[in-house]
Amino acid sequence: MKEESYTKAVTIEKNGELGEDTMTRHKQIPDSRITWPPGHSPSSSIVFAQNTTEIAAMPEKVWSLLIDCVRWPSWYKDCADVSVLRGGPVLSAKGKFRFKTIGFYFEPDIVTFNPYRLLVWLAKGPAGTSGAHAWYIEPTPGGCQVITEEAQEGFLLHLLGARTQRTLLSSHEEWLRALKALAEAR
Repeated sequence: MKEESYTKAVTIEKNGELGEDTMTRHKQIPDSRITWPPGHSPSSSIVFAQNTTEIAAMPEKVWSLLIDCVRWPSWYKDCADVSVLRGGPVLSAKGKFRFKTIGFYFEPDIVTFNPYRLLVWLAKGPAGTSGAHAWYIEPTPGGCQVITEEAQEGFLLHLLGARTQRTLLSSHEEWLRALKALAEAR
């Protein structure tokens, strides 16, 4: 199957208006099918990143790979030291896990768990930042489309927002590429 992964990015300015697109010429629109935790919507965030890919595998297969977080380090290079802290052995409704990614440890709480469709977690980050990460899976005739979005807030991001966004976009693009390769190989 032809690689159909793409990356789009935009900064959400403080007044809620879309700012300049930093990665492509396309404006990025947060997916309206994703329900965000209170206070963490893309419109109120300082940093927003969205990546999307088409995967030639059923949503159930992709979902099973996503919720098996302890195995992420075996196929996603930007992830290490993963453990389920509540609800295991895989991610589940009201679960909690711990992992290291892009150089930092996070302990996300699962806030939305809609099997085969939507997974959202919320975590505190370094220096008073916090963020929500969403995975949306849409069935397609050839398998599924996977959308991953992240919205972050916190004072430090006023200074490091553009750099953080570039890092998220790159890391999430790799996450989707690896997810796609693994799901399509099985």
